[in-house]
Amino acid sequence: MNPKYNESPFFYKRRPTREVKVGGLGIGGNNPIRIQSMITSNTRDTEASVRQIADLEKIGSELVRLTVPSQADADNLPEIRKRMKELGLKVPLVADIHFTPQVALKCVEWVEKVRINPGNFADKKKFDIIEYTDREYEEELERIEEIFTPLVLRAKELGVAMRIGTNHGSLSDRIMNRFGDTPLGMVESAIEFIRIAERNNYKDIVVSMKASNPQVMIQAYRLLVSRFYELGMDYPLHLGVTEAGDGKDGRIKSSIGIGSLLEEGLGDTIRVSLTEDAIHEIPVAKELVRKYNSAWKTEQEKTFQSQSNHTAYSEFRDPYAYSRFYSREIKIGETGLGDKFPVRIETEFSFFGPESVSEITTLNFKGNRSGRENEIVFFSLKDEFALTALASLKKRNQIQNAISFQLSDILTSQYESFVEEIYSLQKWVVNPFLFSESANETSERDVFLDFAAHYAKDHRSIEFCLEEDSFSQIPSLLKECRKRKMENLSFSVSNSELSSVRKLAYLLKDSDFPIVLSGSYKDKEEAMYLASIHLGGSLLDGIGDSIRIRLEEPDPETTIDLTFDILQATRLRLTKTEYISCPSCGRTMFDLQSTTAKIKSHTGHLKGVKIAVMGCIVNGPGEMADADFGYVGAGIGKVHLYKGKEIVMKGVPETEAADKLIELIKDNGMWVDP
Repeated sequence: MNPKYNESPFFYKRRPTREVKVGGLGIGGNNPIRIQSMITSNTRDTEASVRQIADLEKIGSELVRLTVPSQADADNLPEIRKRMKELGLKVPLVADIHFTPQVALKCVEWVEKVRINPGNFADKKKFDIIEYTDREYEEELERIEEIFTPLVLRAKELGVAMRIGTNHGSLSDRIMNRFGDTPLGMVESAIEFIRIAERNNYKDIVVSMKASNPQVMIQAYRLLVSRFYELGMDYPLHLGVTEAGDGKDGRIKSSIGIGSLLEEGLGDTIRVSLTEDAIHEIPVAKELVRKYNSAWKTEQEKTFQSQSNHTAYSEFRDPYAYSRFYSREIKIGETGLGDKFPVRIETEFSFFGPESVSEITTLNFKGNRSGRENEIVFFSLKDEFALTALASLKKRNQIQNAISFQLSDILTSQYESFVEEIYSLQKWVVNPFLFSESANETSERDVFLDFAAHYAKDHRSIEFCLEEDSFSQIPSLLKECRKRKMENLSFSVSNSELSSVRKLAYLLKDSDFPIVLSGSYKDKEEAMYLASIHLGGSLLDGIGDSIRIRLEEPDPETTIDLTFDILQATRLRLTKTEYISCPSCGRTMFDLQSTTAKIKSHTGHLKGVKIAVMGCIVNGPGEMADADFGYVGAGIGKVHLYKGKEIVMKGVPETEAADKLIELIKDNGMWVDP
């Protein structure tokens, strides 16, 4: 396996690609990262389609996709084009094709880009188990080439671009039987079609690897690019988490999947798939690409590359498969961290003096949040409040959580004044290099480390919170800690950006101390995006034993919920119902938004149960691969209900389907009363 999937895991540099023109719009090359969306109206409804296209163009969608499931839909494309011209609409159109190669040949005459799904363009999905010999497999590829080549040649002749878009949920039986339901299968499915196109000297191709699980999606894109490096391919990438859902959950999943790949320099156009009106996808997409499209980011990249020594770091994990980094077990009070324990939740509370002590000590989250309670309390104080605050915390007998205290601003000379109070805490967060900024402060650092070594006993812990520019001193710090037999330690980096956390993990890889993911944000909106990208991305790297999200104005309820939502999206701790719901399109036969809301209102209390709500069968059964139950549109007013991948109720009237779904959950012993 080629270990290279981007320029470096340790610094930002956008992956160089060829430019693909979609009409007059460039994707890849030196172009900014493009944003796009998809209309949900029936393509045969000209006015509704054009109205949604206009709304998306106005709000900033640079491409607009529409589904073309039949010949009748394709036949209406000239009318849509005519109406767009009358209204002065210029946004390029993308035709979304599944199952119908002949329809694709019609569409290519009227759009700037065609999306084909290699899982169902020429292959079929029947969930058949067929063992192909090598010769039989080659014969199938020859059949696919015969079907696909006419579209390639016509697209080449007309200057129309193509997206080869693999979906985890719609891999063909042929691919499934050869490669399994895996990221590797997704990649090989796309490369088979790319090779056919290249044999016809056609390279106006964008490629995507979408999945509803951000972990699968990230692994598939990384694996795809590693294969591109091996094969000398430089095609741009379209990023997306499919069936991400709605509301905060949909935004968090999209940020983890799309944002962490953008942070790695991968991605040239993105689509955020929300079970909401399409116009709501665009502000989210703009937020995700804003950092990477800004002029200062390019300049920062050049400066950073010229001044930094990146050769100090080398790949130290398997980027193509999830594996949690091993950390030794440590104790913070009675709370275990690392090793066999789940990723812990550390929450900051407002604390500005003794008057707030009684309020904080009476907070008790145990038992009233359905398993979503805070586990470690974190306080950060200014010097003037330190003595009185620490004294007050001695009376903390009503707090059932471990207590963490940031002492970074307190000088060594002050320790003796409140040593008893310090010993009443279970965790102390400090930057050890505050005491070693110059050679004449070495003795003060030794005093500090001696004190810390004595403190970090009897279930008390030290967290060394470092700045990235002090990473070069980590080896000497570890040596000093070993000399003092300090074991109950954890480490964090102050900004917890994805690349910084990886550098820290690399430097600690042989010492197995737990790593705390700690991010500070101005408000909950910024935290939702940035914590999802950086902390969520680190978790999917297998890095991180606890999470601490901090806001300028501490808000415990918000940060606890956000932390658990990130853990839910990464599938590391399921503490509420998990929904997989598609964004709807012209293939959907029912109101997906209201249906999803109705199902959520009845099932939202089922902790850890995974429910898929899908508009049609294109991706439905496949994206439900790890769902417990599925609700899939089967026609006008009809729904199929699934248990796992198996249809258990066919053609259920839509008016009865939600109740039947609840019956199905009950029959399988997974229902609890609210």
